[in-house]
This record gives sequence, structure tokens and C-alpha cells, in this order.
Amino acid sequence: MALTRRMELKNVVFTGRDQAEASLGWPHWAVISISGLNPAVLKGGWHSVLRLEFDDVDTPEEPYIMFSPAHANQIIDFAEAARDSHEVEGILVHCQAGISRSAAVAKWIAEKYGLPYPDKYSLYNKYVYSTLRNELFQRMCGGGIGEGK
Repeated sequence: MALTRRMELKNVVFTGRDQAEASLGWPHWAVISISGLNPAVLKGGWHSVLRLEFDDVDTPEEPYIMFSPAHANQIIDFAEAARDSHEVEGILVHCQAGISRSAAVAKWIAEKYGLPYPDKYSLYNKYVYSTLRNELFQRMCGGGIGEGK
């Protein structure tokens, strides 16, 4: 009888699209892939992949897609499923440049699960980060205010 090792979520990293596309899949890592109209071409082998489409904006502006409570809820569900699977030890988050959107999502995941995050990094998208925090708070309070409910 083979024993399977129960893994704990230990890491979250953020990067740009080019590096994510060049990486071989890591079987014990999940990916949150953030893109615009053209999805990233990721290599196989990742534990799981969540693909989201939204732009790096913090106010509604045509023709851009703004981050929404529905996006936040998908991220919350995905991160919880990755952690609860006991098969994932890290989450890789990427966007085009790996500076703002992916950093905001990684910051939220790091804070929620007590994972390391660069303390002085401040270029993350504040709107994406605050929307994630607000949606989690709504869930904890049993509210259904966000669009994702």
C-alpha cells in the first residue's frame, strides 16, 4: 500500500506571462493565469489552472474588463480548493508583466494563508487586492452583496 504525502500550501509567487509560459508544469503547484483577450499558452503538468480575463484597471473604462466580485469569488474558491486538496504546495499567479494584477492576487493569498510575500512590494493593483478582501469579508459575514454571490 503506497502512502501519499499530505501537502500543505507553503508558497505563492507572482510572475509575468513569458516566464509562466516557459515553465514546465509543476505537479504540486496550481496556477492562476490572468490575461486579456489572448490566454497564456501554459505547458501541461500543473496540478490545476484557473484562467481569468481582466485588465489592469481600477475604474470602468471601455473597452477594458474590470476586476469584479465574480472574479474575486473564483479566486477565493480556487485557492481554497488548492489548499484543501492536500496535493498543492504552491500557487503561481501570472499576468502579462507580473507586476500589478498577479502581485495583488498573490498578496491576498499570502495574507489569507500566512505565506511569505515581499514586505516592501507596493506595485500591486490596490483595487484587485481590496476587492478580494471585501469578498472574503462578505463570505465570512454571511452576506451576499458581491456580484459573485
